Amino acid sequence: MLNVSIMPVWADTETDARITQLQHMLEAQQQQMQRMANELKALKEAAGKPVAPANTAIAADDKQLLHEQQVKIETMSGELKALQTTRNASAGQPVYANFKNGLSLEDASGTWKLGINGRVQADYRSFSPDVAAADTFNIRRARLGVNVGLKDFAARLEGEYGGTSGNGSVGLTYAHMDYIHFNGFKLRAGQFKPSYGLERSMNANFTDFQERGSTDYLLGATFDRGIMAYGEPIAGLFYSASWTNGKGVNTASANGDETDAKYDNKDALIRVVGNIAQFAGWKDSVVHIGGFYAKGEQEPGSSPTLNVQTEGRGAIVFSTEEGFAKAVDRSRQGYELALAHGPVKLQAEHITEHFDGNGFNRDLTAWYASINWLVTGETFASTYKDGMFGRLRPKQEFAWGGDGWGALQLGARYSKFDGSDFLTTNAIGTGRLKAFESNEFDTWTLGANWILTPYVRLIANYVHTSFDTPITVKAIHHEDAITMRAQVDF
Repeated sequence: MLNVSIMPVWADTETDARITQLQHMLEAQQQQMQRMANELKALKEAAGKPVAPANTAIAADDKQLLHEQQVKIETMSGELKALQTTRNASAGQPVYANFKNGLSLEDASGTWKLGINGRVQADYRSFSPDVAAADTFNIRRARLGVNVGLKDFAARLEGEYGGTSGNGSVGLTYAHMDYIHFNGFKLRAGQFKPSYGLERSMNANFTDFQERGSTDYLLGATFDRGIMAYGEPIAGLFYSASWTNGKGVNTASANGDETDAKYDNKDALIRVVGNIAQFAGWKDSVVHIGGFYAKGEQEPGSSPTLNVQTEGRGAIVFSTEEGFAKAVDRSRQGYELALAHGPVKLQAEHITEHFDGNGFNRDLTAWYASINWLVTGETFASTYKDGMFGRLRPKQEFAWGGDGWGALQLGARYSKFDGSDFLTTNAIGTGRLKAFESNEFDTWTLGANWILTPYVRLIANYVHTSFDTPITVKAIHHEDAITMRAQVDF
């Protein structure tokens, strides 16, 4: 592909030579026309006197010559345009490169477009008390992928190189193709991220805090396999509807779906959100409101939510002793709200996960509310697109020794996790809480984002978590965490 972007492999040499010749001829003709126009003007303005008969004849001749030159220019311009169109359509040349939301290469005829994207998130985490979790440097995400556009079709392929499932293996994140001819009805098939709520739908590069809230643990695996319809049928109204395996990916159970003949159930999901500010024409504002509902079945041995960590990614607070002994119906529903005006944004979500088993029912509930302020005066409305918030572009990008210092965002979030239906006294196989863990906790997070450029940011968070009951054999009542991230994406 690099060779294609550097030189026209299929270029027609004779066509290129003719194009160059026409360009030179057009330039010469335009210069000659300008000289003749200047002479005519001078004749008309000479001393404010009537033009002499001889000069009148000269002026008439010049006008005729100007007309002839104009005809020649129009003829050569038409030929030049036809040659350029033919060359681009047949050869796909030249190829243009640009850097906007990632590196992309694009055929001049619009036949195809190739984008290369990636990210690195290098984290550090420190905890108190020390027994809560290890202080560590970590590669939270390291991804590299490509996007391909072919007029009405698109495809995306991306790999995670930061390690998956506690090891250093490479995992697949995105692998799907889309039909995008209709803005109000697009189709996607493959492996993708279903749209469970606002924060989950957002790219992890652009969330307000270093980690998503505890609500994220109720949504299951981030990526899944299936089909999805999505779009914007009316300006400001967004929807997505998916049908997926419901087991996630890069795990033995998920990859074993092809041999699982007995439990071939699927998860159905619908999410609808709208921006009232766009309907009302309120500039620099967002009034985002909506929700989602998902339903499916979990097979025997499945676990509802394993290894729920604090939002600082520290201690494991909540997990079940074993999976469900029999198949259970699982439903999830969420409500989301975001109010933004200028540099201030309020955001909240409430999510419930319900399990209906043989002789028992279990609920998990979590919610959060946050406030964020762009100290440097950028607006959140400028980042809102497709029913979510995305990339922020500072008014002045950071430049060492210059006037620009990027953008600064400050925020605070409170969240609550409630799994009180899961007790240590529950029957085995019905959602029994592990010993020395807590089924309720709440969290305060204070965050600062220094966005140096649209593609580089530094993040620092302070996270305080209080447990409803002490956890671990050390009887820890709370956890304090300091987390930091250096991030670059393209």
